[in-house]
Amino acid sequence: MRNSKVRARIAAGKLRLRIRDLRNLGSRSEGMLGQIGVHSVEQLRDRGAVRTFHELRQAGVTASLNMLWALAGALEPWPEGRHWREVARGDDRLSLLLALDDFERGDRR
Repeated sequence: MRNSKVRARIAAGKLRLRIRDLRNLGSRSEGMLGQIGVHSVEQLRDRGAVRTFHELRQAGVTASLNMLWALAGALEPWPEGRHWREVARGDDRLSLLLALDDFERGDRR
């Protein structure tokens, strides 16, 4: 699915990228995100990983921190993205956790 022909069709506006097409995310993740009103890649990009993860938790959707790592990795440039385990072990881990803490405390800069 993630080849040059698909990228070219998406760039030309002939094919729409779905949430399940992003790295780390599948149909189950797409369903979870639909519960909070995220139905497109554009909506996911607009909200960002931290806000989306926070909204999942607020909605009562069971989501571990692995979902935060998956969202962050999925939002990196398509089609490559970054595997959620790399995000979990990488330098972004702390900044994501601090941003989540700020978001949950109401400091949503």
